[in-house]
Amino acid sequence: MDTITLKRKSPAEPQQWKTQEYHGKQIHVCTALRSNKNEGLPGHGQQWDFKVRITENGAGPTAQECASADSDPESFYSTQAVTEDLGFVKGRELVEGIKL
Repeated sequence: MDTITLKRKSPAEPQQWKTQEYHGKQIHVCTALRSNKNEGLPGHGQQWDFKVRITENGAGPTAQECASADSDPESFYSTQAVTEDLGFVKGRELVEGIKL
């Protein structure tokens, strides 16, 4: 599987994480425009990626993670809002997997 590199607007800009609490864990999602567009994907417009980190409740996005995931480079995410929503869906799946 390819590694995803999130593209920032400028190198000095920090990653912007959004956080939700879920079953005693924190789900952190960061979205960014895809740095290398996948030309094999149909459609036009922008392509977005996400990174998800699961941490203990109150730990923050830079703390030791319990689990993490990247968006699928073979999938097409056309808006930041959709990408963020899908990142949180993936995060809830990860938290459910931790609880098993």
